Amino acid sequence: MMKIAILANGESVKNFTNNIVKVQFDEVWGLNQAATWKGVTLDKCFVMDDLKLRMPFYAGYDFTEWLKTYEQPIITSKAYPEWPTSVDYPIRDICQYFGVPLGIAMYSTPDYMLALAVYLGATEIHLFGVDLTSKTLHEMRIATACWIGAAMGRGVAIKTYHGSMFQYITNPGHCMECGMYGYAKRPRIEDLVNPEYYEAHQKQLEDFKSAVSQ
Repeated sequence: MMKIAILANGESVKNFTNNIVKVQFDEVWGLNQAATWKGVTLDKCFVMDDLKLRMPFYAGYDFTEWLKTYEQPIITSKAYPEWPTSVDYPIRDICQYFGVPLGIAMYSTPDYMLALAVYLGATEIHLFGVDLTSKTLHEMRIATACWIGAAMGRGVAIKTYHGSMFQYITNPGHCMECGMYGYAKRPRIEDLVNPEYYEAHQKQLEDFKSAVSQ
């Protein structure tokens, strides 16, 4: 069991920084300036913009220079010796693992973080500040939803918090309130996610497979 917290800049990150959520994590990952937040210690900092050719123009030279003294791993698109703890993001390994073309659906840093967490064997991922509720490009929302789905499809539990648009696809409470499309009566989600559900209903599953294969 490996629980990873991913910190981004959306409003729901306060659930982590204000100690509202009482969960013990195996690792805490943040992006960019999260490395400078008081009271927050990251196990990995993700700076996917090129440290030489892009990041100074987005975040300023002061932050980029400060990262040269950062002691934790900096996961980035290209490692440079000037940043001693920088590590190349394993993009080719990730794409081979998921079976997708190089870089597909990688539209923001949280996408890279989600993919790597699954690749490294996370069983539970908590998204703090990965909200994408305001002036976010549609392709960014779609891409992050894609990686959430990829994680869930591999049995990884994804947790989001109030303020995130992804509450609608990860929070059972929201799902129960909204119901399930097409059903006149709402199936009880507690039953559907019961770990023993598939074992208890193995015969029904076999019957279904047999029916659709005819």
